[in-house]
Amino acid sequence: MLKAIPKTIKALKSKTSTYSLIENRLSVPIYFLRFKVVCVYCYFAYYCNSNLRKIGKLYKNIALAILLNLTIKPINLLLENLVQDRIGHAQYGLFAALNALAFLFIVLVDLGINQFVTKKFASESKIESHHYSTYFSFKFILIGFFPFFMMMIGYLLGYDYQELTILFIISLSYCALQLIMYLRAKFQASQYFTIDSLASISDKTVLIFSTITLLFVGITLQNFIEARLFASVVGLIIVAIPAIKLYSPRAFKFKWDYAAWKSIVKQTYPFAFITVLFSVHDKIDQVMIERLLGESASGLYAGAYRWLDAFMMFLWIVLPMFFARFAYYKNTQQDLTKVLTMAQIISGVPMIFVSCFVWFYGEHLFFLLGNSTAAEVAEMTKCLKILFIAVFVHANLACLGTLLSATGGEFFINRMLIASIIINIGLNAFLLPTVGITGAAIATVVSTLFISMSYLIYIVYQKQVALDFMVSFKLVVISLIGVVCFYICKSNKIEWWLAIILSGIVILIFSLFFKLHKSVYKL
Repeated sequence: MLKAIPKTIKALKSKTSTYSLIENRLSVPIYFLRFKVVCVYCYFAYYCNSNLRKIGKLYKNIALAILLNLTIKPINLLLENLVQDRIGHAQYGLFAALNALAFLFIVLVDLGINQFVTKKFASESKIESHHYSTYFSFKFILIGFFPFFMMMIGYLLGYDYQELTILFIISLSYCALQLIMYLRAKFQASQYFTIDSLASISDKTVLIFSTITLLFVGITLQNFIEARLFASVVGLIIVAIPAIKLYSPRAFKFKWDYAAWKSIVKQTYPFAFITVLFSVHDKIDQVMIERLLGESASGLYAGAYRWLDAFMMFLWIVLPMFFARFAYYKNTQQDLTKVLTMAQIISGVPMIFVSCFVWFYGEHLFFLLGNSTAAEVAEMTKCLKILFIAVFVHANLACLGTLLSATGGEFFINRMLIASIIINIGLNAFLLPTVGITGAAIATVVSTLFISMSYLIYIVYQKQVALDFMVSFKLVVISLIGVVCFYICKSNKIEWWLAIILSGIVILIFSLFFKLHKSVYKL
């Protein structure tokens, strides 16, 4: 832009009447006038450039997070399939159930602190280091308590010594992961999205190399969970290094402050309640299957649900980046609407495409389960296709939940989650004994649909933000186009990889035709 300055001055000089009038009538040197013109131009150029830079930075950070996670996490996902194939559905089903059990009580470590830190520190420009240390100290106390609490829960549920040992190791790994999430919450609040993106794959990267090593030397359930603990601890060390440099060691100094901790609980309990409700909502079916149908059934359901978790990870990568922005723009409806539209498009279009693929070619995702019978693969495939109805719903409406969490809608979310959990548990209790693991998939879809629609109705009724219904309509049309494309490919027996290419191109063309990219760029 600086290269254009001489041209601008030359153009001004060409306007001889105006320029000469200024030069002759004002008692200022011509060079001072030129200097003023240059200053005004530079300011304008800088202003435009800085704003474009901010927009570009957001896109770059989102792209980086997606790229890193799309590189690392699919590898980890495929390795999980190999692990399940090697150790068997029963052993993996036990791990899945115990892992889900620990996840149900992870709120005792979190207490909503992570989400609250992001919200609070994103909306306040200056945060003293002692505030950081207060939150960290409280988090550390909770982490020390968690593994022993889980041992008590496992004992009450009737697990034996070996199973309790596995549960203890899983709990320790969750403690390390929670510290990683706490540090990431601070990165997100400070809008260090590049560092956050790298932090999101730290433990997964270590786990990949650990799992590959075990697959060669001989993998068992015991050394697999030990490898997960090792990966989470190493990942924590990796993430802690930039955190200490950015926030100083004083931010991580332990400080006993019971009064401050009590105040923290009063502020964070809405977020904590949301966390525990989401945990129950997402994982209670896994625990119920293992208790009601056995470890093998739990393993089959885990094999299907793993793919839901994997693809939903895209949303859990993208949406936290919008959480801080929602909190920042919560008092500006116009900007809030733009951010929501952006989040809806970025999260919706890719997940629509993925859902359509799974509905028509989902059986290909189980290609690594060579030791499974045809009946087992068929059962997992049926569950998978049903579960991806929930993914499709989340793709279009999950950003509404993020919006409500960031703008003071925690209590409404809590009430809806409670109702959704009651629906989920009730349907699981009724359907599992009659239709097996398919019943759990149906229960997940019904409860997800209920809570997502409740978010939509609440936002429309409260008029908190003006929803862009035209964008929503365009996404519905693109969804129908995706279904038609994959159906045609499937009917004509086109290979899955070619169907992905052809359908992807069609969806991309219609996305450009509907100018969704311009709706995103409006931010």
